[in-house]
Amino acid sequence: MRENKHRTTLVLITLILFSGLNITPLSEGLTCKNTINSNPSLSYQLDELNVYYIDVGQGDSILIQTPENNFVLIDTGSRIYADKVISFLNNHHVTTIKTFIATHPHEDHIGGCEEIFNAFHILTVYHPGYYIDSQAYQRFLEAVENEGCTVYTDDKIDPGDYIDISSSLSCRVLNINRYASNANDAGIVLRLDYDQVSFLFTGDINGDRGDYVESYLVDYWDVDIDILKVAHHGSRHSSTDYFLKEATPRVSIISVGSDNPYGHPHQETLDRLSQYSSLIYRTDLNGDITVTTDGVTWNIYYEKPEDTPLKPIVTGPTRGTAGYSYIFYARSVDPNNDQLFYKWDFNDGNVTNWIGPYDSGEQISAIHRWDQNGTYIIRVKAKDIYDHESDWGVLNIAIPRDKKINVKKTLSIIHLPFIQVYYPMFFFES
Repeated sequence: MRENKHRTTLVLITLILFSGLNITPLSEGLTCKNTINSNPSLSYQLDELNVYYIDVGQGDSILIQTPENNFVLIDTGSRIYADKVISFLNNHHVTTIKTFIATHPHEDHIGGCEEIFNAFHILTVYHPGYYIDSQAYQRFLEAVENEGCTVYTDDKIDPGDYIDISSSLSCRVLNINRYASNANDAGIVLRLDYDQVSFLFTGDINGDRGDYVESYLVDYWDVDIDILKVAHHGSRHSSTDYFLKEATPRVSIISVGSDNPYGHPHQETLDRLSQYSSLIYRTDLNGDITVTTDGVTWNIYYEKPEDTPLKPIVTGPTRGTAGYSYIFYARSVDPNNDQLFYKWDFNDGNVTNWIGPYDSGEQISAIHRWDQNGTYIIRVKAKDIYDHESDWGVLNIAIPRDKKINVKKTLSIIHLPFIQVYYPMFFFES
C-alpha cells in the first residue's frame, strides 16, 4: 500500500509539473535536412536556434532567439521601420532584449533605436564607438543613456572576444574598430556557432576598398561558415572572391530594399555568390526570412514566396573560332527549392528542348559549335516543375572572321629613252 501511494504521488507531481509547460513543437517539415519552406511557424523548440532576418527595406535588422529563449537584436533598420520591428518582436513574445548590437552608426542600421528602446527592456548594448555627426546617431546615444544599461564599445572589447548570449552558443566578435577610416569598416562583425552550424553577420563592411575588412577577417579569423548575412546589402565592394573562397557560404541572405537608388544587390556580387554555389535569399523578394537549426541541420522559411526561378547566370568563353566546340555553364535558383529544367538557344537556329530535372542552384553545362562567323547571343531559360519560367539569361560570344593579310606590291619604275610619237594632223574647212 505504501509503495502504491508513493507511486501515485509521483505521477500526480509529474502531471502538475508538465501541465505548467506550454511547449509547441515545430511542424514535421523541420525534420528534413536544409529544406526551404514558406509561412514560418511562430512556435519554437527549446533545443533550436532561430535567426530572423526582418524585412526593413534598405537596411538591416536581425533577431536571434537562442535555445534558452534569450533574444539578441542586431540593428533596427531605418526609423520608418521601427513600428514594424516592434510588431515583429511582439509577435515573437519579446519583452527583454538580452543584447542589442549596433553594427555601425548609419541610420539604416540604428534609426529605430529610440522607439525600440522605449518598447523593450535592454540589458546590454554593443557598438563600435565610431562617432559621426548625425541626428540618427545622436538619438541612438540618447536612447542608450536613457536605458541606463551596460554599454560595450571598442574601448572595452577587442576582436576575438566572446559575447555571453547563451550557454549553448558561441558568439565571437571578429571586427570592431572605432579608429577605422569610415563608419562601415568600423562595424561589428559577429560569428555565431551552434554545434555544427555557423553564421556570420557582417554589417556593411567593405572588401575591395576602405580598410579591406574582409581581407582582415580571412587573414586573422576562421570565416568558413554555413550561413552568411551578405555585407552592405549586396554591394559590389563586398563579398569579394578572396573572402568567399574562405567563407564558402551554403546560404547567403541579402537584406535589401526594392528598387533602391544604389542598385543593390549589384550583379557582380550575385555572380560571385553563385560561383561559390551559395543559395541566395533576399528580403526584397522573400520578405522576412527565418533560419531554424538544431545545430546539425537547418531549415529556411520566408514570408513572400517567389514562385518564378531567378534569371540564370550564364558563363563561358566570349570569343571563339568557327568550327570549334565550346562549353558553357548556367545556373538558376528556385525560391521554393523546386527542381528546374533548362532550355538553351544558341542564336543560330539551334534551340534545345527542356533539359532536366536539376536541383535548384545546381550548375549545368552545354557544348556548342558555330560553323558561321558572326556575333551570337546565347540565351538560357529555367522553369520549375510547375512550369513557372524565368527570364532569359544571356551571354554574348563573338566568332570573328579570319583577318586577311594584305600584301602590298611595290611597282618598279622603268625609265625608257624618250620616244617621240607623231600624231597626224587633220584640217577641217570651215
